[in-house]
Amino acid sequence: MGISVLMVEDDLDLAEEIATFLDSAGFSVSRAATIREAETLLANAYDLLILDINLPDGDGLAFCREARRYIRSGIVMCTGRGERELRIASLRDGADAYLVKPVDPEELEATLLSVHRRLTTNAAMPLQAMPHPWHLDVERRLLVAPNGISMILNGPESVLLGTLFRSADRTARKEDLMALLASEDEGYSLHRLEALVSRLRAKATTRCGLKLPLVSNYGKGYAFIEHGRLV
Repeated sequence: MGISVLMVEDDLDLAEEIATFLDSAGFSVSRAATIREAETLLANAYDLLILDINLPDGDGLAFCREARRYIRSGIVMCTGRGERELRIASLRDGADAYLVKPVDPEELEATLLSVHRRLTTNAAMPLQAMPHPWHLDVERRLLVAPNGISMILNGPESVLLGTLFRSADRTARKEDLMALLASEDEGYSLHRLEALVSRLRAKATTRCGLKLPLVSNYGKGYAFIEHGRLV
């Protein structure tokens, strides 16, 4: 069959049980117990992603929303939570199917086949791997680029990027950024904010060898437009 699956599940006994069944059904299964492990493995392309919601290092639904921006893999949420609002949110935010544990292995197999069939029937482009994220350690004022090269941030740079990374859509208004920066340095102006952004972009290019994905948000503010996470 040759259908590749990444299963993100922190219940190791359950993960072993499902992986054994799917392997016997002809799937090629890789496993991750945390979002961080999944991010690393998704540097390779998978046909399908089985994703729990409650994971040790984060929210699987938020990760589903993030991953959908980058990958074309089919996503099947498989979780013990069956609330109507959560099912609807998952399907709206990028999941292709939603199953509630305990799940019948044959139902999971049939769901995976159904999602894969729809994807291959409608596919116009090949699968894409999820890029390595930018990592931001606010306490240490450290930004790590996807290529593994890091750079030390000053106070205002850390405030700026920390605000963007904490935002659900990684955007922030200029007025809000100036107010936060003014709490550290009274009278922070728009000109200083724009100069800060310009210097930070140049610094990332020089230190990390990559273009910082920090862009103007239609003149209203700024957005960080690539995958990033706080550590």
